[in-house]
Amino acid sequence: MKVFPATVRTVTRLSPTLIRIRLAVDGFETTGVGDEYVRLFFPHGEDRSELSLPVATEDSWYTPEGAPEPPMRTYTIRAAGPGWVDIDFVVHEGGVAAAWAIAARPGDPLGLNSPTGLYELPAGATHQLLVGDLTALPALARLLENTPEGVHTQAVIEVPDEDSRLELEVPSGARVRWVVGGNWVGPSVMAGVVRRVLAAWPESEPRPYVWVAGQTPALREIRKQLRKELGWPAEWFKLVGYWIPRAEEWRDRYDALPPATLKELDALFDGRDQEAALDAYNEALESLGL
Repeated sequence: MKVFPATVRTVTRLSPTLIRIRLAVDGFETTGVGDEYVRLFFPHGEDRSELSLPVATEDSWYTPEGAPEPPMRTYTIRAAGPGWVDIDFVVHEGGVAAAWAIAARPGDPLGLNSPTGLYELPAGATHQLLVGDLTALPALARLLENTPEGVHTQAVIEVPDEDSRLELEVPSGARVRWVVGGNWVGPSVMAGVVRRVLAAWPESEPRPYVWVAGQTPALREIRKQLRKELGWPAEWFKLVGYWIPRAEEWRDRYDALPPATLKELDALFDGRDQEAALDAYNEALESLGL
């Protein structure tokens, strides 16, 4: 793994709810996977020019002793090229990343690490369903642009309002639908979208690869549908939780769990299949009101 220093090159307001920031960064190598993500390291104090970057190890990083620890958040990459990376930030009240992005100016420093991609279309797949909320729009748009030849795509994008819609580069034959809901202004409709699309899926057409990203609680319902109701194998879907409503409150409640409970949650991943472990983990969190 590597940690890269970067600086803001340009700031573009895409919509009332999205800001695109192009970062100048040397040596960054994209994986080419449409939903690849990085950790962003922000200035640790009120002075936006003071950035203390961690030191990279083979598969992680650490903060040197005595150095301030930079706030870190995870973001997907909208696009990347030689010497630059585009990151789209959702505009909202509160939060380290949103506050930084709203005030960003050319020359502001930032740090990021090596990217990791999650999308993996199964061999032989000819159809896919892409669903995401506003936080997933950058990755979903990039997946649309990079759709493999011969793969038929349906995409549904959940936005907080009509003004958040963007013009997208849509491959021939793909269908894109926008719905209003979720996104911190109301209940997410993503679980219902996936249920309706799959229920109406023609039996004559091959099973689609399902990629869904956004609000974590909504993805729990989709996981139950795909895993428990339909019994789909893990390679035919990817569900990526990007955010949790009232995340700081959630983290405080999680950290306040008894040590024995935290140990039990960690133990769920010992010696289990990854998907089975995630099933058990999500069920445990729900039983704890998390």
